[in-house]
Amino acid sequence: MGFFDNLFRRERQTSAQIAKERLLTVLVHDRVKLTPEMMAQMKTELSEVIARYVPEAEPGEIEVTLLHGESSDYLKADIPLRRSKISH
Repeated sequence: MGFFDNLFRRERQTSAQIAKERLLTVLVHDRVKLTPEMMAQMKTELSEVIARYVPEAEPGEIEVTLLHGESSDYLKADIPLRRSKISH
């Protein structure tokens, strides 16, 4: 991947940057008071609701994360959708 990193000028993260991001994640979880069990339960419930309205959703692949922003923290859900076959 080094070639593509150099080609697109992506910077590699140092171990200090990675550690800082992990610490911020822990702090956000602590501030919001969401335990890993609560996050898992929320993911399950979100998956059930989304599946009712969006049949193309992949419930087992939904990712729910807490992110640290500059002015506020964010709850982010990545919901992969199956591509339906187009029939002509």
